[in-house]
Amino acid sequence: MRRRELLQLIGAGWLADQLLADKHAIEGTIVGANHRLGHVLMSDRAAESGLVAEQADVVIVGSGVAGASAAWRLRATGLQVLMLELEDFAGGTSAWGHVGSRAHPWGAHYLPVPERGVAATRRLLEELGVITGWDAAGRPLFRDDMLCHAPEERLFFQGSWHPGLVPLLAIDGHARAEIDRFRDLQQQLQRAVGRDGRPAFAIPLEHCSHDPKFLALDELSMDAWLRRERFNSAFLRWYVRYATLDDFGAELEAVSAWAALHYFCARKLQTEQLGSGSRYLVWPEGNGWLLRHMLAKLVGQRRHGALVLTVQQLAKGGVELHYLDSASRRTRRVLARGCILATPASIATHLLKGNLSRRGDNELPKRVSSPWVVANLHLRRPIEPSRAWDSVIYDSNCLGYVDAGHQRTQLDEQQIWTYFRPFGNLDARRARGALLHRSWAQLAGLAITELSEPHPELATQLRRIDVMIWAHGMPRPTPGFIDTQRPFATRAMLDRHVAWAHVDQSGVALFEEANLSGVRAAEQLADALGARRGTSWL
Repeated sequence: MRRRELLQLIGAGWLADQLLADKHAIEGTIVGANHRLGHVLMSDRAAESGLVAEQADVVIVGSGVAGASAAWRLRATGLQVLMLELEDFAGGTSAWGHVGSRAHPWGAHYLPVPERGVAATRRLLEELGVITGWDAAGRPLFRDDMLCHAPEERLFFQGSWHPGLVPLLAIDGHARAEIDRFRDLQQQLQRAVGRDGRPAFAIPLEHCSHDPKFLALDELSMDAWLRRERFNSAFLRWYVRYATLDDFGAELEAVSAWAALHYFCARKLQTEQLGSGSRYLVWPEGNGWLLRHMLAKLVGQRRHGALVLTVQQLAKGGVELHYLDSASRRTRRVLARGCILATPASIATHLLKGNLSRRGDNELPKRVSSPWVVANLHLRRPIEPSRAWDSVIYDSNCLGYVDAGHQRTQLDEQQIWTYFRPFGNLDARRARGALLHRSWAQLAGLAITELSEPHPELATQLRRIDVMIWAHGMPRPTPGFIDTQRPFATRAMLDRHVAWAHVDQSGVALFEEANLSGVRAAEQLADALGARRGTSWL
């Protein structure tokens, strides 16, 4: 963590301590992720023997997007699913919360309209009723109440709010010229095709070109690429940095140039006409709306506070899992025909240590993960009568905040703002360690400090701040994250009856990638178990 950020955290803690002693007392706590229990896994705790076993056809470890997608896809197979989740809440980094009737996100808070090549996500959205039909050109039609209402984004720049992220009338001529040149390059790369006939950038990543001239971008950081291309205006660098922090939780120096350019160039529908409506699907609880509906059919088939300790393939077929039940502090046992590990690569590798057949393609990628803080700020009364969905602050270390009530037809008397703060420095491990030792007062104070720049009256209007620390928020695509031997290779089945589903497969934390990995794991495992699954979603 940089010295400036550490001092800011200390100062923010002092500010919060003063506010707590003030007449405008602010309540709150650190909620969510159980980091201490999670680290028990690395202690090589021995599994108890002789336990009475639960039975299931398929055990899914993890309830994030990949795990929920696998469970949703398995509904049509007739296989009985049991889901084991470490946390007391579901959804992974798409988790959500409620205060009375008001919902808010604890992580991923929007889904761009899905590209043509994202068959699994389009199928899911159609089944959930988000896609209501198709126009004459084969383009999806969405529920109006789920497309982001105007105004969408705004930027606090030079002391005032501006619509959108690029206030062309407020920036100087050099910055405007660089924005224009960057957008010209973006359009060229959106249309670029490699020697293999594939687009340079696409979603999902497995559709991207393997052409070495594009993959060579993965050897550079985005900072190095900007310098090579002679982009040096402060505004353009901020604009690109905002993107790398938003999608990867990392600074320009820590992100592969290929990954950063993918962020800008892969979504072709952002530049095409979709008819009317926004390019973003949003809900008060963020992507938690999707997770809530996918997991609704698993009531009674989920175990929370379940720390999986071992996954062992059995000689007679099937798998045996042991997990620690955090409530009873007892180890429990599950026998299943198959298992889907919807976990990061490092966790899957640890669980399967020594239990896979000796094949070279079983080695899972090693990913760096970015730490985040997300806070939900509960206001006593609205600060502004007219509000955008996403409010961004220029040259800030935070990403600003989203208004959880933006989609409501009638504005709430009490607002909830969701604040997002990545810690994107090169040394992610050190930043993570520092975060886990911060108090609620320091983290709440940090949110107040950073959001008070555009809203100096914020502290007097706050009723409560709850904070979530995502120590391993998302994979960080550092330079060299692409496997040059098998670019964008898909790894679903790890062995006969064990599949893996997670965004670590691609290395880029997109809903579409997680959804695809879950659907693929479900279909391939169903095939291995001889279950009928119907037509593939892929």
